[in-house]
Amino acid sequence: MKGYELVFITDPGINDEDLTVVLKKFKKSLKDSGGKLIHEHVWGRRRLAYEIKGNYFGIYHAWYFTGTGQTVDELQRQFGYSDDILRNQIVKTNDLDEESSFLSKLILPQDKLEGKNDLKEIPKEDIPEESDIDKNSNESKQVTDEDKFKSEERIDT
Repeated sequence: MKGYELVFITDPGINDEDLTVVLKKFKKSLKDSGGKLIHEHVWGRRRLAYEIKGNYFGIYHAWYFTGTGQTVDELQRQFGYSDDILRNQIVKTNDLDEESSFLSKLILPQDKLEGKNDLKEIPKEDIPEESDIDKNSNESKQVTDEDKFKSEERIDT
């Protein structure tokens, strides 16, 4: 069987009990489709690069598993149905243990994270509305082809 790395982001608003139920459901799906979970890492709550489904934060998870193409297809199908999963990606890996150990070195223990991961959530009133952004972009001067041609004439003469 081939080795795979699965990284997914869960909704930060989900409580611990519901998250446990969701993860058990995906583990059961993995097992039922012929896969085996080798390593599991939880990165924790992190700020997203951009807003996804109204969230600026997400809980990151990484799983290393073995399986077949059918296992990957089934997992992707299950992740697609879940409203609790914001994003997911499955990548084929050559050495599960090496990849997992590299990731575990990147993740700090919880006691060292205290004070470092104090990211404040952005209040909704501080986030600009799309209409405000559109107004600012329309206020900028639009450069036409005629303006470009006139500026090139001045340079040439």
